[in-house]
Amino acid sequence: MTNVASSAAAIDSPGAARRGPISRLLRSPEALRGAVVLIAGTVFALIWANLPGDSYGSFWHLPLGLELGGSWFELDLRHWVNDAVMAVFFAHVTLEVRRELELGELRDWRKASVPVIAAVAGLVIPALIYVGVTSGTDTVGGWGIVVSTDTAFVLGILALIGRVMPPQLRIFLVTLAVADDVGALGVIAFAYTDHFSPLPLLIAVGGLTMIAVMRFVGVWRGGLYLLPSIVVWAGFFLSGVHATLAGVAIALLLPIFPTRSDDLRRAQDHVRAFHMSPTASYARTANNSLARAVSINERAHRALTPYVTWLILPIFALANAGVRVTRESLVDALTSRLTWGIIVGLVVGKIIAISVSTWIVTRVRPDALGPAVRMPHVIGVSMLAGMGFTISLFVTELAFDDPVDVSRGQIGVIAATVLAATLGTVAFAVMSARERRRSPHRSRLVRALDPARDPVLGDLSSAVVTVVEYGNYATPYSPAAGEMRREMEGRFGSEVAYAFRHLPLEQPLGRSAAIANEAAALQGRFWEMRDELIREAPIENERQIRRAAANAGLNLRRFERDWGDAAGAQRVDEDLVDAEAMHLHQAPTYFIDNVRYEGSIDADSVNAAVAAARNSALRRDERGLRADA
Repeated sequence: MTNVASSAAAIDSPGAARRGPISRLLRSPEALRGAVVLIAGTVFALIWANLPGDSYGSFWHLPLGLELGGSWFELDLRHWVNDAVMAVFFAHVTLEVRRELELGELRDWRKASVPVIAAVAGLVIPALIYVGVTSGTDTVGGWGIVVSTDTAFVLGILALIGRVMPPQLRIFLVTLAVADDVGALGVIAFAYTDHFSPLPLLIAVGGLTMIAVMRFVGVWRGGLYLLPSIVVWAGFFLSGVHATLAGVAIALLLPIFPTRSDDLRRAQDHVRAFHMSPTASYARTANNSLARAVSINERAHRALTPYVTWLILPIFALANAGVRVTRESLVDALTSRLTWGIIVGLVVGKIIAISVSTWIVTRVRPDALGPAVRMPHVIGVSMLAGMGFTISLFVTELAFDDPVDVSRGQIGVIAATVLAATLGTVAFAVMSARERRRSPHRSRLVRALDPARDPVLGDLSSAVVTVVEYGNYATPYSPAAGEMRREMEGRFGSEVAYAFRHLPLEQPLGRSAAIANEAAALQGRFWEMRDELIREAPIENERQIRRAAANAGLNLRRFERDWGDAAGAQRVDEDLVDAEAMHLHQAPTYFIDNVRYEGSIDADSVNAAVAAARNSALRRDERGLRADA
């Protein structure tokens, strides 16, 4: 709680407006921070590589190794970065996609299939365009340069320019980029592998089997998965298959599950015991129970995030973006079919592949993208997807032995990345401006809080801050939203009035659960029913709803009648109409003092924003009292 309070004070302090650029960067979205440090690393590498002498090349070719049992294992610094450090990056991204596939927006394979199909097209069509442009030259074998999309750059640009875009667009983009990168790594493994030894792959299979067995028996300590993960990486590396694929394989196997209400209650009991008797034994028990309540997938993703943002991305850029640029090399590149094959393949090829393939899928299945993502969004993403940077620079080194061809390829990759970023930025700027004109109220609550209509916890007349949640019960995030509300109540008490509105989106059982909640409200037990529905979430069958009604102490005969008659459907539909007007496409969404909250959906972040709103309101009241005096 101390950290939350200090964060809130920092947010609302008088000097907040005078923060320096570093402070603002630290508080920006994660993807934007990643893009900024990646750009900084790229610029530094370009400057370093163009200094007199060869300090850049000499540094990254320094050998680094270790000796085990008389055997010496050695790589230069650049290969340690590209083969080992980047395995962690791809594991980090795969963890997020796996979570969305298992628990989030992409649980429905019909939705996940669209970006995957687009990614496959984005591998094939750019490669064909490159081959067509370079046909008849010795550089035709560099087709693998144009198949990849730089995940970090694309997500960072979207975070910067696509803030009013639907959240589902980011999920679409992450899935597209990871599927694209997995395909690109497969291309590297089979098209640019000088040697392949199948026997070491058995070592990798052994490591993956260890992880699978540990997952099956319920091993919950994340550190225990580290040793078999190293075995997997070593097996991939020794086989000649690109070692970064190990990160993808490991992340796909790590345990993932929604937070269960029993685990939450057990953790609360242990934390309460520690609070009453703060000993080392109780502290360890509380920490263990908290860790058990959260899957290794989520814990690993959160633990890796700062390292990926502040260490892995800039180090990769430093190691790979150092292109020596001279007037002669630029003139040579701009007259080379190799350079233009890369530019056209990445920029034009990605636009055609992703847009056309998605359009074809939506013609066959009109609901394939869902209600939030539209074709203009996909076209904007296809423009950004031409930013090949990371894997493209790496493949350039693998594809060519001639330093002149390497230079032409690197210049082509950087030029394509800049061009794709420019096109995507312009496209999303236009779409964002149009969205703001179409929905001027998207950032504010369109229907004022009304205690005669809305279920409210707290006294509106005396509350300092109001919080309105738009949520549903068919999402695995519901338990976390319920815990967030209870923490908010415990911390702010009567200073906050909390209301709930329904946002079942397109899940049928989400709507059914919302109507059940309204049926319970007719018996004066809205919040009791809500708490029980949260314990059952995600709602996947009607038995869960009936069990929640029984546990909430409802008259079940009356409940069944009201629920069957859809007695509360009108308020649910009104909430949905309001949500559509505000372009709400993600549950939960919060409004704090009628203003939409745009930050991270976790207890610390949301409650910090509530604290900042409370402090601001108290200062306004104090100034008003002084003015009256």
